[in-house]
Amino acid sequence: MDYSLNIPYPELYYRIYPKVISAISRSTDNLSVDGNVSEEQVDKMVDEVYEQMLAECPEIGEDPMERRQRSSRYKAMQRPYYGRGRLVRDIISIILISELLRRRYPYNYYGYGPGYGYEPWY
Repeated sequence: MDYSLNIPYPELYYRIYPKVISAISRSTDNLSVDGNVSEEQVDKMVDEVYEQMLAECPEIGEDPMERRQRSSRYKAMQRPYYGRGRLVRDIISIILISELLRRRYPYNYYGYGPGYGYEPWY
């Protein structure tokens, strides 16, 4: 069985990830001493990356469904509409938070140290 799963990420990930890394690198000076990041700092980094993505891919901000008039208010109340911009912001947020968590806990923090499982258990 082949355990090397080489699943390619979507192209959008490859465009967002370097921008997220650079935004985190620029803001590490402003982070608090204990490493906690406030919600405002995360929102600021998400906005910064989103603006860079809009400059690189302007079609993100131009959603054809947003231009159309909604036919009935009942449909709009039934299901909220999420456009491209909001979805891209959510993807940026997910990548940013996962990278911040990865940097905070660089190793699997499950309490298992080096050599776990090699000592005698008796």
